[in-house]
Amino acid sequence: MKRYFAAAIGTLLIAVAVVAQADQDLIGTWKMDASRSRFVSSSDAPVSVVIKYERAGDLLRETLNVTKGKSLTTRTINYALDGRELANGTGDDGVTSKIIRKDGAVTLQWTDDGGVFTRTVSVSADGRTLTIAAHDSNPDVKADDLIVFQRQG
Repeated sequence: MKRYFAAAIGTLLIAVAVVAQADQDLIGTWKMDASRSRFVSSSDAPVSVVIKYERAGDLLRETLNVTKGKSLTTRTINYALDGRELANGTGDDGVTSKIIRKDGAVTLQWTDDGGVFTRTVSVSADGRTLTIAAHDSNPDVKADDLIVFQRQG
């Protein structure tokens, strides 16, 4: 019985370490590589995107700086690392965020009045490239984009 218990605890610790590593791999500042990114609607594609991920207690904090044309938009979204939903912003800027882990993938999800916006993120083995597969459920928005980022610093 003690062996089975010890094996179960060992397996749990390895699983927790793998999940923690996936979150840790995101930490840092990432700049979009426009030449490697693909947007469904090129007319709506951003000129520049910089994302900063940081750990704040039991949260993953994402700060997005998106430049379209001459307009810069900055937004910060918090995700609970335990997978619970969090309210971010207020009024028309309000979204509910959630981090979803499945089969080794990390998906960051926003839900608002327009629907669900998901971004499945992956980090290359060398930790230098971040790839985001983005999807928006809102039928008025064409957003099945693949965005590639390079780690800064």
